[in-house]
Amino acid sequence: MVDTALLNWTLEHFLVVVIVMIRVGPLIFFMPVTGSRTVPSQVKILVTVATALVLAPVVPVHSDQLPQSVLGFLIFILSELAFAGILAVFARMVFDTVQLAGQMLGIQMGMGMAGVMDPQFGFQTSLVGQFWNVMAILIFLAINGHHLFFKTLTESFFWVEPGTLHITQATFEGVIQGASRMFFMAVKIMAPASAAVFFSHVAMGIIAKTVPQIPILIVGMPLNIGVGFIFVGLSLTYFMPLMINHFEMLGRLLPKLAQGLGG
Repeated sequence: MVDTALLNWTLEHFLVVVIVMIRVGPLIFFMPVTGSRTVPSQVKILVTVATALVLAPVVPVHSDQLPQSVLGFLIFILSELAFAGILAVFARMVFDTVQLAGQMLGIQMGMGMAGVMDPQFGFQTSLVGQFWNVMAILIFLAINGHHLFFKTLTESFFWVEPGTLHITQATFEGVIQGASRMFFMAVKIMAPASAAVFFSHVAMGIIAKTVPQIPILIVGMPLNIGVGFIFVGLSLTYFMPLMINHFEMLGRLLPKLAQGLGG
């Protein structure tokens, strides 16, 4: 015969795990790297369950926080989805910056038609953007950037009670400032190669006027692509510290954003 105390203990902790999973699941599915479409849903679910089981005994969550009504439960889920979505969007801006810089440089190099499907975000991107994206992910994992999300996730239970979300003007301002910095950072990433390609275009224009016998349309495109790739390779020494600096900034701002969502 099953002991009543054991049954109550099991039900209590099962409800706690469910509450933790409601917050952990959206973050696992939305956050960079693990939120990629190339990661199977079964793996994401397994990571969500494992993380929830590990966090359940250490976070201040109890079963009374779970609403009893259907409407309250739906509001509870929507609140947790909004919380995870805000953090994930803010974090993915750094990777979106790399994609934006690669897309802009690829068009400038004349590789707008040579796009590939990016498995990380699920849309077409340039070859340069795909290369920079892979480098950014490797740098992110090399500096243990993924630990940042799990640390923020764990501490968020102390800052924001499950089912409670306070979206203030500071939240909107923080997201908008992050978006504005995204474009500024994209220009910084593509600046060396973009400047070289620009001067290559200027040189090709001068040659076309002074030596019209040279078929610029035939010579110019491979030349611009070659110059672009050369400077993309040379700028990697500049790309790595820039990405590390922005990942460290993300590590400082993401916990503050999570604290702000707690009111």
